[in-house]
Amino acid sequence: PVGIMIEVPAAVIMADLLAKEADFFSIGTNDLIQYGLAIDRGNKQVAHMYQPLDPAVIRMIKHTADVARAHRIPVHMCGEMASRPLHTPLLLGLGLDELSMHPQSIPPVKRMIRSISLTESRRLTKKILGLRTAREVFEVLRDAYGDLVDNHRRDMNA
Repeated sequence: PVGIMIEVPAAVIMADLLAKEADFFSIGTNDLIQYGLAIDRGNKQVAHMYQPLDPAVIRMIKHTADVARAHRIPVHMCGEMASRPLHTPLLLGLGLDELSMHPQSIPPVKRMIRSISLTESRRLTKKILGLRTAREVFEVLRDAYGDLVDNHRRDMNA
């Protein structure tokens, strides 16, 4: 299988044409966030503006996943965003098929997947798509799933 990395906004915009050439998409969030928000994550003066939960980022991921579904190809994600358990319900709600992460991130993400309802994740994702700031998105996810993340941290430290 031949896949295409979706790492720049141009690839998101052209996803419908790229899907005709690919067996799958893999969204590289580290670069997509940096280029999509025009934030140099290595520059200490602006690195705080690098926000995975920015509504623009979420909409780019949604568009890519929607195109992949329409063309019946899977959509994967690699990058730090995939390794954060609090982001997992949103990513599943957006329709991602696979998440790639560092091995140490697998247990907490796996636990989150086993603890949530896909139907609820999709419902919450629809709400999130109407939000305007990364802070608002974070607060919705924290209110809905923060206890699951906190409980896992307590279990790990016990």
